[in-house]
Amino acid sequence: IICFRYLATGDMFKTIAASYRMGERTVSNIVSQVCDALWLRLQPIYMPTPSKELWEDVSLQFERKWQLYNCVGAIDGKHICIRKPIHSGSSFYNYKQYFSVVLMATVDAHYRFTTIDVGSMGRFSDGNVFFNSRLGTMLHNGSLELPDSKPLPGQNEVTPCVFFGDEAFPLMWNLMRPYPKLRVTNNFANKVFNYRLSRGRQTVECSFGILSTRFRVYKRRFECKLETIDKIIKATTVLHNYLRTKVVQSNSVEEDDELMTAHSDSNLVPLQQNRIRGSRQAFLIRKKFKDCFSSAQGSVEWQRRAVENGHY
Repeated sequence: IICFRYLATGDMFKTIAASYRMGERTVSNIVSQVCDALWLRLQPIYMPTPSKELWEDVSLQFERKWQLYNCVGAIDGKHICIRKPIHSGSSFYNYKQYFSVVLMATVDAHYRFTTIDVGSMGRFSDGNVFFNSRLGTMLHNGSLELPDSKPLPGQNEVTPCVFFGDEAFPLMWNLMRPYPKLRVTNNFANKVFNYRLSRGRQTVECSFGILSTRFRVYKRRFECKLETIDKIIKATTVLHNYLRTKVVQSNSVEEDDELMTAHSDSNLVPLQQNRIRGSRQAFLIRKKFKDCFSSAQGSVEWQRRAVENGHY
């Protein structure tokens, strides 16, 4: 009860301790231990290690709900305000002019987190955090087990499955970012591509909004140790997935329980090579998506699949 009150309200440990007639250190230890237990028990069920079957299920969700093909998730980072750690200098000071740690996450079409990376210092950009995360490393070396490439509607050539991100991320063969503003002006096809990418990418923005609204602890500055902050973030994300899964099930959306099986480690792993930005292959893949989104045949196929799935 003490832990859930802290997560739901964001009250200071001193206030909660006075309410329950406990010591402030006792409340801090309770929050740390309960959050750790929540992550260990719920993570294998509601945020399992991604597999090929899970990515295929996420891709199908994006196609049915948002009419986006070959999309295995939206990716973004969230700065979480903290008190300046002792002897940290400006390591945690971000471009928004406060101290923070970064929550890097990918989400599915129903606003549930599929992978998270917690604890990176706020001074790093989203692209830097992504490259040094376990997800970025696995994506680079091909061990993420993404679904097989398949043609987009109206095309014969196969196209790999991709993540959708914003301008902070680099353009890669399996990570799409929008066209820059200068390339969109007076270019209808590029404008349509950016619109459709934003349509899919807004899911991660909404997920962060739901998380911070449901758990008011994110509305205040964290005053505890960095290790405890990491535990709190991981516990709230897995609780968020638990609640979102209940909402999806109540709306009669099919869930595959066999996918909820393993354990993942979200610790940062150094990346040896990161000279993979803006390759020719990535530009060609983005052009395929642009042609699919802006072509008449692609629009007809989009509407046909939407009708079959009961969206129209």
